[in-house]
Amino acid sequence: MIGFNQNQHIVLGYFTFVLHTHLPYVLHHGKWPFGSDWLSEAVSECYIPILTALNNLQSRGIQPKISMDFSPILLEQLADPSFADTFISYCDEKLKLAEADRKFFSKNNEEHFLPLAEYWIDFYSQGKKFFRDDHHSDLIGAFRILADSGSLDAMTCGATHGYFPLLLDDRNIKAQIQAAIATHEKYFGKKPRGIWLPECAYRPRYFWSPQSGNGSLQNFRKERAGIEELISEFGLEYFVVEGTLTKGGMPMPTYHQLTDAMHKKHMNTAEWQRFLFHSPENTDRSLADIYGVKSTTRNLAGPTPVVFSRDRKTSEQVWSGDIGYPGDPSYLDFHKKHHDSGLRYWKVTGAKIDIGDKEQYDPNVIDSHLFQQAMHFTGLVKQTLAEHYRQTGKPGVVCSPFDTELFGHWWFEGPGFLEKVLEAMSNDPDVKLSNCADILSHTLSPKVIALPEGSWGDGGGHYVWLNNKVAWTWDELYANEKRFLHSIETYFKLTDPSKFLSKVLRQAGRELLLLESSDWQFLITTESAADYAAKRFKAHSKVVTDLLDIADRLFVGNEEKKDDKEYLNTVSKMDKPFKDVDLNWWK
Repeated sequence: MIGFNQNQHIVLGYFTFVLHTHLPYVLHHGKWPFGSDWLSEAVSECYIPILTALNNLQSRGIQPKISMDFSPILLEQLADPSFADTFISYCDEKLKLAEADRKFFSKNNEEHFLPLAEYWIDFYSQGKKFFRDDHHSDLIGAFRILADSGSLDAMTCGATHGYFPLLLDDRNIKAQIQAAIATHEKYFGKKPRGIWLPECAYRPRYFWSPQSGNGSLQNFRKERAGIEELISEFGLEYFVVEGTLTKGGMPMPTYHQLTDAMHKKHMNTAEWQRFLFHSPENTDRSLADIYGVKSTTRNLAGPTPVVFSRDRKTSEQVWSGDIGYPGDPSYLDFHKKHHDSGLRYWKVTGAKIDIGDKEQYDPNVIDSHLFQQAMHFTGLVKQTLAEHYRQTGKPGVVCSPFDTELFGHWWFEGPGFLEKVLEAMSNDPDVKLSNCADILSHTLSPKVIALPEGSWGDGGGHYVWLNNKVAWTWDELYANEKRFLHSIETYFKLTDPSKFLSKVLRQAGRELLLLESSDWQFLITTESAADYAAKRFKAHSKVVTDLLDIADRLFVGNEEKKDDKEYLNTVSKMDKPFKDVDLNWWK
């Protein structure tokens, strides 16, 4: 790494934010509270404010280096022709609600809330203008401009956020990766260098056994490639992991060892964590170093992927609502909402303040709080890099990855915080503001290490996505995966498959990708939208089954039926991401 700038001043190291930008496929599947409003909410509260912050910096001559991954399924929704009208309608609804609040406050002698009603009117008016007038309803294009300028390192993610370590067959992981690369190239015009592993979930090479499958996979045991092997095969260069994995710990046991523990009793997070990580951390490894990753002595098909590790100290300051910045008493409270409009007019006030005692929010005092916290955050980064430099004599890397939705949705002031931190870092001679791709370009061949299995989920393992509440989803998914792959094998043996059969299997592939989304297990486990997630999972599972039933009839020479064509037409209109889905992804 470069340790000196042009004036021979010692640079302590690099800093980068990594924002994980993803939502499951919700278009054409409901509106509120789970459905298209979820996507519109993310656009209005997160994506537009973050774009505004980055554009503000560029207008002041500051290149706001940052890494962001965009899940392909999110890109497909933002690019869907129907989304423009959907979002404008959403903004208009919010504007009507804010107008109604303004009348309500005037009528009920609550004039002190009127400036906040005006605040929301301005917020949604500006969001609507940014989207429709300034960027012609093309948010992806707005991000692409930043990527082309060198400010934004645009990464990809699993196509539908499939949970890589738990998928039954490596062909399904490869399909997630190939669909991701193809979609990214479609919208950004070039291949991504990095990939965000969904849920930062990683698995090394070993003999793997699924723990679900309704008994049909009871004797299934197969050597599986490490995730790094699969992403190397398609030329991807780096990914991000939870720091616990970098520092060591015992690799996760194969799943047949977990069967009794998981199915006979419901393990809580603490039990799960003790079960997995029961060795001391590797003190020779630093989270401020980047490493190559290999879990096999075999040669990789492409470059040895490099791993960036989540820095704990800086991440906690932003993640935690208890000790972190989002818990500032002056910030907008997430939970208390107006009984009619659902808009928010109150501030956090205090960590243990009853919701009925929340005080009125004041946007005018926010800027000074953000400035102080940005300075504190910058100081933490410099402290971490200085300590690493003293110990190693070389510049380090502080990587702070977060869900993009944290900035603006969960923490309303978050985009302003990003803007102030990026400006402070760009003006600091001791730290080089960068992004993952640029850091990689300035790095000599890093030390190669092996990583244990795990994720950034609660407990560090797969617990959130693999527990008694969601075991049934894996039973269904594995049956669908197995059957679909068999159909693909049969299809490629045919000398002259019909166009209709190809369409049926391509739609089945789309549905399988949607079925693989890790969001369904997450929403069920956390009970944040359990009924919606279960309903969606079952619906996609049924469509896969129905389509493969049609394919089976066609395989044995039967003609397509009118009902078959009508059914395919119906599901294709509802679930239509990945227009150019390629059956070779699973070959």
